Amino acid sequence: MGLFSRRPKQPTPVIAPTGHAGDDALLVQIASRSDLETPRHWLHYIYVPDEPRARSVAQVVTAAGWELQAVDVSAGGGPEWVVVVERHGAVTSSYAVHEARLFFEGVAATHDGEYDGWEASL
Repeated sequence: MGLFSRRPKQPTPVIAPTGHAGDDALLVQIASRSDLETPRHWLHYIYVPDEPRARSVAQVVTAAGWELQAVDVSAGGGPEWVVVVERHGAVTSSYAVHEARLFFEGVAATHDGEYDGWEASL
């Protein structure tokens, strides 16, 4: 092996599909750097047209056991509001990600909003 030889490429982790390509890609990224069963900080973003709907979304998601991180005017400066929710110590398995997407998309839809996805710590 030469001085500047490349290390062998690590195989891409095999992840059970969630039904959403973006979620699957995020899980592969996390799994390539960490164990998916490791508890982590998990954030979700929901955008709605106005403050009353944002406050209503906040009530629904906190009643479901999520912690509220922020309810504020979106950073884009438009009329939209963002609701950011989190959970500490979450395990981001394929099943958990799938269930979370179904829940947050449903909440967003009933408030004329949009679920903008999630992020998680490594």
